[in-house]
Amino acid sequence: MRVGFVVVCLVVCVGCSGWLVREQQQSVGETIDPGPAYEQLFGRYVELCAVSQYRSVEHGEGGVPGHAVMYLKGACKDENAPTPELRACKTVATSVDDPEHGAGVSVNKWLENANWVATPSHRLFFQGALEAGETVNHETVDRTVRAVIDAGVFKGVVFRPDMTAHASLEETVGAEFLGTDFALRTARTSYCARMPVTETMMQDIIDYLNAVNRAYASGRAHYNWSGYSDNCSHLLHNALAAASIWRPRSVQTSKLRQIGNLSVPANEVIDLAKLGTEGPLTNGREIYRNDEARDALLNLDWLPRRHGAVMTLVPAWEPNELFDTHARILLLQGLFRRNAIRTARRIYADPRFTQLRPNLEEFRGIYVAMLEERDKRIAGGLLPLRSVRYLRPTKLYYRYVAEQLAEVDRMLAFLDGRAPAATAPSTELPPGAP
Repeated sequence: MRVGFVVVCLVVCVGCSGWLVREQQQSVGETIDPGPAYEQLFGRYVELCAVSQYRSVEHGEGGVPGHAVMYLKGACKDENAPTPELRACKTVATSVDDPEHGAGVSVNKWLENANWVATPSHRLFFQGALEAGETVNHETVDRTVRAVIDAGVFKGVVFRPDMTAHASLEETVGAEFLGTDFALRTARTSYCARMPVTETMMQDIIDYLNAVNRAYASGRAHYNWSGYSDNCSHLLHNALAAASIWRPRSVQTSKLRQIGNLSVPANEVIDLAKLGTEGPLTNGREIYRNDEARDALLNLDWLPRRHGAVMTLVPAWEPNELFDTHARILLLQGLFRRNAIRTARRIYADPRFTQLRPNLEEFRGIYVAMLEERDKRIAGGLLPLRSVRYLRPTKLYYRYVAEQLAEVDRMLAFLDGRAPAATAPSTELPPGAP
């Protein structure tokens, strides 16, 4: 499968700037997903998605960069909160159909007293109320809008006064939020990077997102959306930074400083995918010199490059009477972001980073090689990092690798049917799961 993008190259020099745009668009009909076994093996994950340009037959087109959203397995919509908030899910779900599976988070510039809304359930967030074989038309869209309103997605939400007037809440939600904040497949294709996280990390993400929305709900802050300095992907990037996944990005800084803090949905997804598949892992010095990786290892017993880090793709729904489903999305390329297109195609084309078993086997090989190298160095009289200063963190580092290897072995045994259900999956799987 080929993946189509709009490529934008930003050229910056002293006293001049310019944009070069080359467009590609095509239908994307294939779903890329590691399968239901993944849900049994990984109890919590973040899934950062870049969704293609909104192109409605009735409501016109959205911005070429598309939109950024994030699905959180393990974070559920808080039904008791007066405005959009999240809570830890009550159970560790093993199926996307579980109502306690998770929630989708999306920023919308038309919100007055919130920065983002949360859509409960994987199905409602990606598919809405559509059933297999149905067509995206006025009837199915109206049913989806009603389901989202009934689920309380817009409970307590106030819209900006400069928003285009609509006669009812249903018309407002259908015209301005459908396909952008929920039921993504009705209008767009989603390109996603998925990364397993710990319970502590998920709580950090929840706490950050809730704090942002509470600031707007209280009136202490006023959100002024800006595609340049504070857009949909800035919030999601910083939510992941709150869990020590990567460095935060500044928002609403000076125009010159903001150049270094640009946040483009598709680039954010590719950056997360690269971190999960090619980030620091096999070089201990590289980890300890990286603030985020060192903090994640020492405080969270976690590193972003890990088994379970995969890319997924959820295509726009066909047949479709209301939206142009040819996927068009922007990737920023230039002096500081080279080969983004090549990286995206390479990762999507590699089954090690899209399918469960090849992914587990790949990381098993990495972990085994790391431990074998450690043993060779110790047998030769060398400390793995050649310094007494690093002795304690080195032990922690290799203990972590050994734990990851043991977890991958349990997962592979589970896939092969060689282990009981209670012991085959990782510790994230609740006892008694099938």
